[in-house]
Amino acid sequence: MNEFQKRMKAAFDKMEAIRKKAETEKRAMTAEEIEERSTLKVEIEAAEGEMKSVEAEDEIRSRLFGDNTEGGAMTIEGDPVITIEDQPIYRGSAASQLGAQLLDVRALSLSGGQISSKEVTEARSRLERTEKRNIEKHDVQKNARDENRAAATGGFTVAVPSDGGYFLQGETAIDLMTNGFNNSVVLPRCQSRTLGAGTQFVEIIQLDETSRATGSRGGGVRVYTDKELGEMTASKTNFRKIRIEPKKLTGLYYASGETVRNVTFLGQEMRQLFGEEFAFKCQDLVINGSGAGEPLGILNADCLIGVTKETNQAADTIVAENVLKMESRLWRESPSVCYLVNRECKPQLSALSMAVGTGGQLVPMYQQQFYQGVMQATLNGFPCFTIEQSAALGDKGDISLADFGQYITANKGDINEAMSIHVEFISDQNTYRFIYYFDGQPKLKSAITPYKGTATVGPFISVNART
Repeated sequence: MNEFQKRMKAAFDKMEAIRKKAETEKRAMTAEEIEERSTLKVEIEAAEGEMKSVEAEDEIRSRLFGDNTEGGAMTIEGDPVITIEDQPIYRGSAASQLGAQLLDVRALSLSGGQISSKEVTEARSRLERTEKRNIEKHDVQKNARDENRAAATGGFTVAVPSDGGYFLQGETAIDLMTNGFNNSVVLPRCQSRTLGAGTQFVEIIQLDETSRATGSRGGGVRVYTDKELGEMTASKTNFRKIRIEPKKLTGLYYASGETVRNVTFLGQEMRQLFGEEFAFKCQDLVINGSGAGEPLGILNADCLIGVTKETNQAADTIVAENVLKMESRLWRESPSVCYLVNRECKPQLSALSMAVGTGGQLVPMYQQQFYQGVMQATLNGFPCFTIEQSAALGDKGDISLADFGQYITANKGDINEAMSIHVEFISDQNTYRFIYYFDGQPKLKSAITPYKGTATVGPFISVNART
């Protein structure tokens, strides 16, 4: 087992341990466990890619320079004696031969690929003969081994079904496509409330503040400058109430008795798939929810600020001015602020830049880097996440700047899972049911008028449609 395989096995063992733990505890995997399994899967794929790259490099090296470094005839050991006249094109030790080949490659590179001198012509000839000879060696070795095996046996072979191929058996690998998309970005950044047993809703009382102008800050609180013995002026604040009542989200599937008895992995896999679908649904509701019988999403909230497109801005584009104007309307910088974009926006973002310094050097606004096997991106310094729930490029919501610390969610605990044999008893089917309660809405009822300036600010900003 090489180093790459060891890394892949270690990551796979961790993935399996997470799954077995959830299965032992008879529960669905948490969002954190699902995200960790996704990260481990990325690590496995990265290690596999590195291993294939190294193997491909070894194959190219063998094809170009050959495995046989000594001159003379080549004999294929253990096979029928086949001899190839192989007088060395490059002489000397293995290191000397490689050095001579590299000098020939350098001569061709300096000539720009044009045959303009005797030295370049000879270098090209030596390299072409070396490559041709190595290919011939590879083909002869393969043909000799194939002929030797065919001649030596005359018995059962798997290539021909009637000669034994019918006896071949296969193996089924269970690798359902999961965690391919990012549905664990938004909820951890929100303010979350979990309701206890017997509690149907939660009401939150907060300041009723829609302006930072004097007389409106803090819901109406004011401080005055008074002279000695002067009569003081009273002020008061105003409050508003937010009511959050988790709505029921459900999932259901049937499985026949034969399936339950024979497909032992089905329960765990379906549990994971429904868990991921609940995560997708909740994140979609936080972004796009209508507020009518479901959570109120940020793109439909009254506190959302829409930035107008630039004059003569082309359809389906994002320009640097869009990003800068969005950030100018953000009411504050906090750790929970991030950009959310549709993947169609990435080519547009990659082209964004700003000129800095006296020389006007262009600095990219969108930057990506791998950290611990996961791609992390920033847009003008803020974290930037690609999610499915963002609108298509050019539509309102294709790029959003959001402070999810100003969004409140409520739930009634983990996903509730139950099974019944009675619902479809006469058809021998088991019924599996999943229920999760969830609701949410922004804390602010409208955008905020600043103390100075006229453009409103708020926690949720998007660019209006560019059609």
